[in-house]
Amino acid sequence: MSQLTPVVIVTHGQAGADMLDAARRFLGMDLPDVVPVGVEPEDDRRAVDSKISEAVARLGLQTCEEVLFLVDLVGSTPAQLCCSRCDGRSGHVVTGVNLPMLVKLGTADRKLGPEQLSGELVATGTKSIHCE
Repeated sequence: MSQLTPVVIVTHGQAGADMLDAARRFLGMDLPDVVPVGVEPEDDRRAVDSKISEAVARLGLQTCEEVLFLVDLVGSTPAQLCCSRCDGRSGHVVTGVNLPMLVKLGTADRKLGPEQLSGELVATGTKSIHCE
């Protein structure tokens, strides 16, 4: 794979867009091929699915085969819809997205593909959670 792994961030409200903006500001750089999707309380399953499809299309893709989905809540409708697009392949949907994961996108090798990239992001996101 020679292109950057495309990433779709799906969160309730504008959390994904806000975290993406914060990561870009922190890094002082753009994060290409990363698209946020905001899910609103009034969005039904079909509306959420349509928003995800639009995000994939904005990345210039026909399929989700090489897309990494970062979602806020495990088991949520957005997470279920993203999983259904991955056709049973693991490593394409990561739940519990946080700001450290998005900052890591700026330094990770995004040419590795969604499965390897997801492992790096999960390691960073998990390592960044502390209770003091």
